[in-house]
Amino acid sequence: MALTVKVKLSLDHVFEALASTGKRYVRVKDLSEILGVSTKTAGRLMARLEREGYVRRYSNRAYRISKIH
Repeated sequence: MALTVKVKLSLDHVFEALASTGKRYVRVKDLSEILGVSTKTAGRLMARLEREGYVRRYSNRAYRISKIH
C-alpha cells in the first residue's frame, strides 16, 4: 500500500531551490531531483513557475531562470 502525502509549497521556495543550484538553465528532471518529487509533479511546478515569470522555456527540455530575487 502506497502512502500519498499532499504538501503545499510556495513558488518562492521552489524558485529558491532552483536558484540555489547556481545553474542558469534547469530541466524538469533537475527540479524533480531537488525536491524529491516525480517528474510529473515537477513538470506541473515548472509550468506554474513559467506562468508566474520565474522561468522561461528555453527548449523542449530546459528552462532559463529569469526572475532573480
